[in-house]
Amino acid sequence: MARRPIQLGRPELAAEIAERYRKAKSGWQKTRLLCAKLASEGQHQSAQIAAMCGCGPSRVFDWLKMLRNGGIEGLLQRDKPGPRAGDFRLLKGKPRVKKQLQEGLQQGRWKTSPQLSRWLKEKHGLEVKHNTALTWLKKIGGVLRVPRPRHPKRGSDVEMEQFKASLGEKLEALQLPRGTKVKVWVMDEARFGLHTDLRRVWVPKGACPVVERQTKYEWDYLYGSLEVTGGEAHFAHLPTVNLDCDALYLKELSASDPEAVHVVIRDNAGFHLRDGDQRLPERVRIVPLPPYSPELNPCEQAWDVIKDEVSNQCYRSIDKLRDALLPSLKRFWQDAQAVLRLVGRPWLQDQANASYPG
Repeated sequence: MARRPIQLGRPELAAEIAERYRKAKSGWQKTRLLCAKLASEGQHQSAQIAAMCGCGPSRVFDWLKMLRNGGIEGLLQRDKPGPRAGDFRLLKGKPRVKKQLQEGLQQGRWKTSPQLSRWLKEKHGLEVKHNTALTWLKKIGGVLRVPRPRHPKRGSDVEMEQFKASLGEKLEALQLPRGTKVKVWVMDEARFGLHTDLRRVWVPKGACPVVERQTKYEWDYLYGSLEVTGGEAHFAHLPTVNLDCDALYLKELSASDPEAVHVVIRDNAGFHLRDGDQRLPERVRIVPLPPYSPELNPCEQAWDVIKDEVSNQCYRSIDKLRDALLPSLKRFWQDAQAVLRLVGRPWLQDQANASYPG
């Protein structure tokens, strides 16, 4: 059944509407008057009028209701626009609130914009939408970042700084004979598997990326060490993590330079041998990191770089996965500067060089 044309029902206004439309200069007024003019002709459906006015049909009915109730002046009446999303006019005369916003951001008081909206309502009686709160956070210098996870049992920041400051003393406490060739490594392990790891990808603006993903619980472990002063890298694939695999890996690391003593800085995981353990290779010494402090180990950054290379892809076997990892590992084997950029932390390099010069 065909829709009938709209009938304005105010024939006395038709001539005046046409005249006001001809003289109108403001764009929004001209659009509303065009809508009224087309409706007064009684020849167009609401969808046709909406298409000619560049609006939706519901807006056409809203404008005609304004015309019927208030005449042409009612049609051309428009409320003053309120503050735009993120406009600080809501805080006009409230400098204390703005200062508290800046202090709260520095203290990490809000993790999300809805939390800020609730705080503004509870503490200051301000009704602020989430998108406005988000814009305010940006305007006072906030950025949205994915946080690094932290274990509840991790030590305080003070303890982390104390470890950095005392690393040189810990290295000297190993009491290696003067003139001994020493290599200082940071070491860690990472798990890689056939379960597809999804990460951000580059796509044209407006496109929705789609990545093939498989759910397959088969894993491989990559042991790795980065040398702090010379930029060497050493990696090995092993099927699991345990004390036997740890001893095997350290034996291979020691064999990479049989004349050197290899000082390995790493965490105290349960599958790691401790310094002085009989199963340690003869020329390997261990310096433990503070508990639950991966941010002190540059190997964590290496794993992130390597995982970027193999993410968003499906591998049919562990051998295929190892082949895909090889180009990333070669980058560290062949480019000492790539390693030194990762381990280039003054507290680490300076104290290693000072403890074992040359």
